[in-house]
Amino acid sequence: MKAIVTGTPGSGKSTVVRRACEELQGRGWKIGGSICPEVREHGVREGFEIIDLMTGQKGTLAGVKPSDGPRVGKYYVNISDLEGICVPAIRRALDQADLVVIDEVGPMEMKSAAFQNCVRDAFMSGKNLVAVVHWTLALRFSSEYKDARVFEVTLDSRDFLMEEIVRFFEEGATKI
Repeated sequence: MKAIVTGTPGSGKSTVVRRACEELQGRGWKIGGSICPEVREHGVREGFEIIDLMTGQKGTLAGVKPSDGPRVGKYYVNISDLEGICVPAIRRALDQADLVVIDEVGPMEMKSAAFQNCVRDAFMSGKNLVAVVHWTLALRFSSEYKDARVFEVTLDSRDFLMEEIVRFFEEGATKI
């Protein structure tokens, strides 16, 4: 079972996926992959962290401080941590988890060919997958991976969408 979670910036995509994963984990699912929460200082977004859901390893996806990584908007992407933490986290989940989480597939992450290959492998695998996909890439991904169900997070849907995603996996997925 494959799920694509998309929506406009700030709609709550990552929060919905995180809550669905917590609920599934509470029901005995082994969750793996990566999440990339915001890093805020004094209420201002300064970048994004990477967290491996199975090991707890953390790194930096991107930040506003200039670095040698590619620039996307006001952020500089840390390709080293993306490929050294995020990609192995997804690969580990493909081997060991009931549900692979990718948060997020967006313009920053797509700067890495290794990440792109890993995402393709995850979508092509027989594993259960939930991927937060940036709104600019959602149409491409839903067209390319026609077996994936798209969940759009809006102000109206975000309060009940977590339950819908949990039901989607509980009713149709096979755990390892």
